[in-house]
Amino acid sequence: MTEDTGKDQPYLVYEFERRAYPLSGGPFTIGRDAGSEIVIREPSVSRSHAEVRAEGEEFVLHATGATGTKVNGEAVAAPLQLHDGDRIEVGSAELTFRRGKLPLGVSVVDSADGSAHDPDSMTRRETIKSPILGAVSTPQKKSSMVPVLLLLVVLLAVAGYYFFMR
Repeated sequence: MTEDTGKDQPYLVYEFERRAYPLSGGPFTIGRDAGSEIVIREPSVSRSHAEVRAEGEEFVLHATGATGTKVNGEAVAAPLQLHDGDRIEVGSAELTFRRGKLPLGVSVVDSADGSAHDPDSMTRRETIKSPILGAVSTPQKKSSMVPVLLLLVVLLAVAGYYFFMR
């Protein structure tokens, strides 16, 4: 790394959602477990599927779960050093290892440090959802009955006008 840490900051970029996850010195986990830094909700993904670890100046991918982790289309059987632009496949999710400048339109995801957030379910970090399996529904706010009642009154007025003015 150079002196300017922002210049070659390493990221894992989830291309489908245009999100970048910053890598730090500690192990960065990818899997189905809610404690993972990147959570992928798919049956083919292990709870602890893969880890990216800083080893010296480099980052190394370790396939810790079931088979199915690929880098640039090749299955990963042993720890593999990542290079800028490497494409990591975990289930249907495709992540790109980037150093330095991110592509346009990619937003950086905050770390999932629990001390920075309330323990409320609405402050949990994003989960990668398979575009094939469909999005998992999120709790919706309770809607007010006022618009429904207003629509009912308008429909009754139109129906009354139609039947009585004929």
